[in-house]
Amino acid sequence: MADPVRRDPNDAWVECTCGSRHWGLAGAAGLALVDRATRTVALQLRSARSHQGSTWALPGGAIGTGETPLQGALREASEEADIRADDVVPDVVSVLDHEVWSYTTVVAHVARDASATSRPVLRPLDGESADLRWVDLDEVTDLPLHPAFATAWPRLRVLADAGPTLVVDVSNVLGARPDGWWRDRAGASSRLLAEIGTAVSPSGPGVPAAWFGLDAATAWPRTVAVLEGAARDATTTVPAPGARFEVVRAPGSGDDAIVAAVEAVTADGSGPVVVATADRGLQGRLPPGVRTLGPGTLRKRILEA
Repeated sequence: MADPVRRDPNDAWVECTCGSRHWGLAGAAGLALVDRATRTVALQLRSARSHQGSTWALPGGAIGTGETPLQGALREASEEADIRADDVVPDVVSVLDHEVWSYTTVVAHVARDASATSRPVLRPLDGESADLRWVDLDEVTDLPLHPAFATAWPRLRVLADAGPTLVVDVSNVLGARPDGWWRDRAGASSRLLAEIGTAVSPSGPGVPAAWFGLDAATAWPRTVAVLEGAARDATTTVPAPGARFEVVRAPGSGDDAIVAAVEAVTADGSGPVVVATADRGLQGRLPPGVRTLGPGTLRKRILEA
């Protein structure tokens, strides 16, 4: 049975402590791209000539030299299925870590704006794909799956529905650190928004998926930052292409705007939701199941971005 094509120094087998050998000296990565409109996921039928061929799995392969796992997953999806990076909005990453080797699964959804009516057309561009197909999320297990993918799928199936959202009580987060923010509330809010935007951008480091109760490593949540009072004059820019970052300038009570934002997310079935605030009064108004995050925990993470 033929080895995968070697295109990079990292394209080689690793003899793993688990007793198996795995492809990719720097680990491997795959893309679980979900179309939420049709509740399907893009799968690849591996070539019969490949390792454990004639089974269905995710587009993926060895992480290249200098690549992050996200970059590697996107490149492999492009090379094997003609999925463009612009079609992909990452949600979370799940990591299978064998110490000497790891596999990172990027769980993402299809990017759609108001004018988009269709999902990407999957096309095999190399010899590694015998077929490509959008498969109903609830019918994946009906296919002959690659053994490792079959083991991972129950956890990935949960993550496919995740869609995490982070709502930030900007005034409360600012007030948690006495750094003189009150002398220029709009300026301090602008800086905080920039820090948050950098962290949650698809090109940024993301935030811990554990914040959202997810069995995964990292999340890039949709983020809603709520401003009130003098902070409404804060300046904002889109952090990066593909960033789902919304700023709400509350006309009155910031707490009212936060509750409304959370209720809108939970009403359409999205979730889980985390609100960054230490305001106990606000916490008591949130719908059941909504998690809260301390301002200090948020600031520590975003300052590392």
